[in-house]
Amino acid sequence: MLDNIEIIGIDHGNRNMKTASTVFSAAVQPIQTKPDSLENILEYQNRFYYVGGQVPVIERVDKTVNEDYYLLTLAALAKELKHRKMTSAKVRIGAALPPRRFQQQKEGFKKYLFKTKELHFRFEGIHYHVTLENIYVFMQGHVVIHTLLDEASGFCLLVDIGGGTVDLVGFVDGMPDGNYAISDKATLYCINRVNEEMVARLGTSVPQYFIESFMRNGDYDCPDKYRAEITRCLKEYSSDIYDIIRANHYNLDLTNMVFMGGGASIIQNFGDNQNRKVQFVTDVCANAKGCEAAVRSILRAKQMRKEKSA
Repeated sequence: MLDNIEIIGIDHGNRNMKTASTVFSAAVQPIQTKPDSLENILEYQNRFYYVGGQVPVIERVDKTVNEDYYLLTLAALAKELKHRKMTSAKVRIGAALPPRRFQQQKEGFKKYLFKTKELHFRFEGIHYHVTLENIYVFMQGHVVIHTLLDEASGFCLLVDIGGGTVDLVGFVDGMPDGNYAISDKATLYCINRVNEEMVARLGTSVPQYFIESFMRNGDYDCPDKYRAEITRCLKEYSSDIYDIIRANHYNLDLTNMVFMGGGASIIQNFGDNQNRKVQFVTDVCANAKGCEAAVRSILRAKQMRKEKSA
């Protein structure tokens, strides 16, 4: 905390919202009347919303087209402040946008989040008062690469496997080189494909959490026939990701690759990674934490300039 102001990083994902210490589903639904249970209930401007649940399977390209991500931001602030044992705070937000849309959307996204400076709302029955001091918008992945500069010096390729898209971004000494690529073969695609294969081969689908556990941990306690099929599918998916990298003219033998996002653990657990220069950032909160570190760095630099000029 600098000058009694809380710095909160928020990663507005297609599938999940993340802060430095919380993760929750990026879904919000209006409720007509106040429910009996206030769990996951946001109250804002005399309206009630349920936060969580089923996430749309399509990528939400522009997150400012409706109020959903604004409301999800309020929930993220509440969850992070609760973790910090606070209900009232002056806040600087660090947010992040996908590389391919960063330049076009950063000003609009900042304006979208900053439309009200004094925020009063309730989450799970608790009143929160947030004064927004400033909002900083960064490029997803860039804030993470900065934390890995010693390991990712020279050229490296960031492969961010999110819920809706896979983003490929080249970096030279921590700075984007201007080359971006995108694929829709992200984790939602992977989950759907696994289930299609399960139905085709075993005649039944499996719960999403079942597949997600395999993705995160490399295994799950289940009958061998399920384990074999899911393992085969996730190995094929990992091979597909490497094919995407190769198709974008990167040499898999020579390129230093940094995998991050919710799908990084799939490549770590099921990919053909031997003899390849790979690093894995499997903390799904890495972008949010990186945003906080970037805001602190900006504020420290500003303070140093102020002290030098005094």
